[in-house]
Amino acid sequence: MDSSQTQPTLAQPQSKRKPWLLGGSIAVALGLVAALVAVRSKPDLLVPVIKAGVPLEWAAPHSDIIYTAETLAHMPQVSAEQLKQIVDSKDANTLLLDVRTPEEYEKSRIPGAVLVPLTEIQKGPGIDKVKSLLKGTDGTGQNGQRLIVYCTHGYRSGRALVDLKRAGINGTQYPGGIQEWTEKIDPSLPKNGW
Repeated sequence: MDSSQTQPTLAQPQSKRKPWLLGGSIAVALGLVAALVAVRSKPDLLVPVIKAGVPLEWAAPHSDIIYTAETLAHMPQVSAEQLKQIVDSKDANTLLLDVRTPEEYEKSRIPGAVLVPLTEIQKGPGIDKVKSLLKGTDGTGQNGQRLIVYCTHGYRSGRALVDLKRAGINGTQYPGGIQEWTEKIDPSLPKNGW
């Protein structure tokens, strides 16, 4: 066998590139675009990533999406049983806030809850209302008061707490919402309230 048959020469065409390489690259690019679109509309998708310890600050240090996801990931939460103890104690230092719609609130609510819909919080007047409901000199809930926010099952209450935090008001989320409360604590509440 002569050496021209075993070794490629410049005159011989190079081997064709693997077609899967191009297809794989396109699939990865499309996946990244889809992920960015999904995260932009729903930043809480990043919460498990943040809780797993993956640093995201490098991606967009001043990004509203990262701020929202970070706030949601580190938000204090209360369980149904803990909230029941607070409700039963009628603790005057706790403001229980329902951020659902007025129609949902009328159908069912946790005892002692005050309605301030998420839409009002997002538009601004709801933030002022929460500040006025909280006692203390600065209205932020930092003077011994506790703010607990709930909705149906956690999404709206998380969004409300992010907006309230931006306004300087810290709170705790009851992520189970009225759905979990009805299932675990008070099954007499109508299920059509959620």
